[in-house]
Amino acid sequence: MKTDRPLNVAVMAHSFPRFPGDTHGPFVKNLSEELAGLGHNVHVLVPWDPELRDDPGSPLTVHSFRYVWPPSLHLLGYSRTLSRDVGMKLAAWMLSPLYFLAGERALRRLVRDEGIELIHAHWLLPNGYIASRVSRATGVPFAATLHGSDIFMAERAAPLGRMAATALRGASHVTSCSADLQQRLLRLGGEQFAAKVPLVPNGTNLVPAEPDREAPRRRFGVGPGEPMVAAVGRLVYKKGFRYLLEAAPEIFESHPSARLVIGGGGELAAELEQQARALGIAERVSFPGMLSHDEVLELVAAADLFVMPSIRDPGGNIDGLPIVVLEAMAAGRPVVATDVAGMPLAVIDGETGRLVPEKDPAALATTVSQLLADDALRQRMGDAGRRRVEVELNWGAVAQLHDRLYQQAVAAA
Repeated sequence: MKTDRPLNVAVMAHSFPRFPGDTHGPFVKNLSEELAGLGHNVHVLVPWDPELRDDPGSPLTVHSFRYVWPPSLHLLGYSRTLSRDVGMKLAAWMLSPLYFLAGERALRRLVRDEGIELIHAHWLLPNGYIASRVSRATGVPFAATLHGSDIFMAERAAPLGRMAATALRGASHVTSCSADLQQRLLRLGGEQFAAKVPLVPNGTNLVPAEPDREAPRRRFGVGPGEPMVAAVGRLVYKKGFRYLLEAAPEIFESHPSARLVIGGGGELAAELEQQARALGIAERVSFPGMLSHDEVLELVAAADLFVMPSIRDPGGNIDGLPIVVLEAMAAGRPVVATDVAGMPLAVIDGETGRLVPEKDPAALATTVSQLLADDALRQRMGDAGRRRVEVELNWGAVAQLHDRLYQQAVAAA
């Protein structure tokens, strides 16, 4: 399906795949490519990074901007800004003014040179605020998308909260992938702007209905006939992996041959591995470390069950709607997730998986054990999840929602 009116669109983000297979911000690229497929001319603006290179297979035009010298000091974005996802690193605070100044200058230049008709900022901070300033100066409307860390930071520092409120006031709309983020933004910026903050889910790409499972299982150390539970994410507090590990002994008691694989890298890797040893389950749990996007898809498809135990961490940070949940559904795998953030938008309890309370290892253990014991139920839930992705939770369907919002924004402007 093509758009009614193709637009020149500028997408601004501080996390974006720098090379094929990079796991930083693939959702920004996927959505932008689908929008380009609808007929829009999409320009992406991101901070410079030494690993950033062109993707000749992509319809996107990627621009980058430098904000500091020497190049080794480019430390913002690409998941380097926060420490353990609970606070900004000192270097990030010091570099932020330079990022804002250089980013605004680069976005103004892009709007002028490419005849941009709409700006789409991913993350309300810092990019939504930058877009709001450029919009005021040029008259070009802008939209923003919340991803979670932006609201978290806006709540922690009054100046950032005021910047988020300013961006909300100036935006044509701000999409949110969870009701939690939506309500937190309105508390910062004003309930009178509720109509500006629609709920729009994330999406994913469909994968083969019957992917190869045996080779990845061997690579992740899972033997023939061993039930495999998979979890994927950065090893930070808000992912809640410590609670999954606390649930694991009870799961293994019910299913002695089961294996748990937790994929991803992060600052809590050593702490989580030590926890597994202390619980006496290290031989049944694998930590393969940082994975490419293709390896994530292989891990998810190879599993019998996918778990996302996200929590609201001690600082108040929380996930939006992790794309890997949708990728598990696309692979036909039932999902056990906590009932936080955007998870209920994707996982229908009792239909495509199960929702459990956050920080509740007992509930996790019981639910995972029950599903591992019922092959037919897992199959039904996995099939139902894949159908949801085929119909509404794929990037093509999500791009059409954004396209309608784009057209309304440009018409109103």
